[in-house]
Amino acid sequence: MFFETRALGRIEIDTALQFYFPEGIFAFEQYHHFALLPTKTGSTFHWLQSLEEPQLAFLVTRIHDVAPDYEPVIDPQFLAVIEANSVHSAEFWGIITVPAGKPEKMTINLQGPVLINRARKLGAQFISEDPLHHVRTPLLELVEKYNTNAAGGG
Repeated sequence: MFFETRALGRIEIDTALQFYFPEGIFAFEQYHHFALLPTKTGSTFHWLQSLEEPQLAFLVTRIHDVAPDYEPVIDPQFLAVIEANSVHSAEFWGIITVPAGKPEKMTINLQGPVLINRARKLGAQFISEDPLHHVRTPLLELVEKYNTNAAGGG
């Protein structure tokens, strides 16, 4: 399927990268068809691109790539939306916000993760009930914290 995107121009989108979001994304509930597209080869960043509105795309990254011990508190009944048996059968993606002209101030939404069930080709955004998960968690501080811990620095 060829599709015009805001960030990547006109591209062919493999069906393996397409997902159905029964409830949409918060504040964009009217859009249900999305594709998860890498921003460039080797990057951890992806675009969650609407296949219904070319101008609608969210910059995302897999949360466990930047916060390996991330454990959201999600009511199990919500997992039925993506037909997942447990949180461990889903991928967790965080929506990234980059303030204009200040990429060093980018944040990741840990309170409202996007869950993807690749096997069922379903996705949904949920609310983590963990009070330590915030909508605007500084991404570079998070990466630095885990890189320091991985290097044995704390």
